[in-house]
Amino acid sequence: MPRKKRQHPLVKVARAYLSERLPTLKDAPLRIHMLDGPPGSPRYSVSIEQCRPVGCPHGVSPEDAANGRCSIIDCPIRHSVRLLFDRNGQLVNAAESGIHWS
Repeated sequence: MPRKKRQHPLVKVARAYLSERLPTLKDAPLRIHMLDGPPGSPRYSVSIEQCRPVGCPHGVSPEDAANGRCSIIDCPIRHSVRLLFDRNGQLVNAAESGIHWS
């Protein structure tokens, strides 16, 4: 019997942050990336983005926008958050903008 896939520990921390500070994004998909850098720098980034439910001025389909496949770097109708965590899972920085973090 296959084992259950374990959830990354940062998912719970990121969801708690979103529920408390940005409830409009609490159900949006999370993208977790491991970062390289010198000692003391952030080790993980969690990117969350969601387009507002209006017509896209750039012609991107709603499905592509919902799955993070938008080619526009900075869009006025996108709401995105990038959370940076240290190796212990402590939040280091939170940036809110319209930028597509890849």
